[in-house]
Amino acid sequence: MSTEPNDPNLPMEVEAPRRAASARFDVAGRDDLGMRDALDPATQSLGEALKLSYRLLQVGILALVVVFIFSGFQSVPEGSTGVKTLFGGIAGAEGEEQLQPGLQPFWPYPIGDLVVFEQRRTLRLDRQFWPATLNRGDMRQKTLQEQIDSADPSAGLKPGADGSLLTKDGDLVHAQFEAEYVIADAVKFLKSTDPANADRIVQAALMQAAVESASTLTLVEFTDTRDIVGPTVRERAQHTLDKIGVGIELASVRATERIAPLPVQNKFRDVQTSREYAKGEVERSRQNAVTILTQIAGGEVYNELLGMIRDYETAIESGKKDDAEAILVRLGARMESPDIGGEVAKLVSKARASEASQRARLEREAERIDGLAASFRGSSKAVVQQLWLDAVRDVMDNPQAEVFAAPNLLGLFNLRITSSAELMQARRDAQIQRQKAEEAVRNAGGFYAPNSEQIMINKAGRRLKRDASGGLGR
Repeated sequence: MSTEPNDPNLPMEVEAPRRAASARFDVAGRDDLGMRDALDPATQSLGEALKLSYRLLQVGILALVVVFIFSGFQSVPEGSTGVKTLFGGIAGAEGEEQLQPGLQPFWPYPIGDLVVFEQRRTLRLDRQFWPATLNRGDMRQKTLQEQIDSADPSAGLKPGADGSLLTKDGDLVHAQFEAEYVIADAVKFLKSTDPANADRIVQAALMQAAVESASTLTLVEFTDTRDIVGPTVRERAQHTLDKIGVGIELASVRATERIAPLPVQNKFRDVQTSREYAKGEVERSRQNAVTILTQIAGGEVYNELLGMIRDYETAIESGKKDDAEAILVRLGARMESPDIGGEVAKLVSKARASEASQRARLEREAERIDGLAASFRGSSKAVVQQLWLDAVRDVMDNPQAEVFAAPNLLGLFNLRITSSAELMQARRDAQIQRQKAEEAVRNAGGFYAPNSEQIMINKAGRRLKRDASGGLGR
């Protein structure tokens, strides 16, 4: 219950002296209850404002907690990999620690974290085994050919500046490499080294492998058109990486440049040009040989015929005449097969025509002898005399025949007789005509008997060469 200070019914009390007020608040014409009524809305508004601010603070705190929790959700881009760490240690089931590309939910930092790095990288060795002169900047960078042309043979290489490799035969060679490697095992990689050291580790392994590989190859093999250096370097470098266990795999290694030292490059280029020219000549010769063999035998059967001919010559040189004769019989039967073409088929056709011609001539001769046999049995002298006279007549009817009559009883005198010039010219003309006729018969497929002196009766003795040369059998 409140009382008014001016109430006359209250007894008068003596108050202690008070400090002078620094401020005075007078409510004129209003009682205490009215003042409270005036202050209640402001107090209520202030309370509601404080409640609202507290709720907003709670919502903000809750939002921060949610953001903090979801801050551990990170995305691993394509071409990258990594691991999850929980309080600094690698987390995850054994064999499943390595991350895959995509969204990865995990605890927020500092409770957990994602260590992400590039999985596939490309590394180049441009200066380690390359002359330093090619890397020095001038006003105008010289091309490789210009530096080869201007190279001084007496200058030599500068250790520590010019890079090179030593080959198997003691020659120097320059090379540049390009390698692509993949971090296949991120757990093993992070346990053994830092991602910033990946290039240095791979570079060291490649340099060691390049030195070892060059020592097993000659200069010609190292600079050959085919890149046999890159695969060798990759194999040796991968062995080193597996040995130290860093979880890195080399996807590919290429030797992009391989040259001899610049002062000898010109001469080496001439050698390379001559080698390529020789390869071209060998290939052209091989093609010409195939063409010639195809023309001789036709198709692809010449390989079979060549094999049988080699077997025959081997048997002849070894003295196995029976085997040689058997091979020769098989060879002859094979040459008469219908799939044989070219010059062999022509020779077989000529031989068959010659055989038929000789057989017909011998048959006519046999018939003539059979006709004379009956007369010879009745009067042999008369038949012989008649045959003698026929032979004399044939000789005397020859326009090139000459008859010389010499007196008897010349004693020790020797006669030197010379034919007439007309007959000698006639004989020469007849010889030329006979040769032409024989050539025409051979071209027409008539009688054919090449190199009859090489025909051995009842034994092998031919040398089967295209021009029928080589002598008799052994």
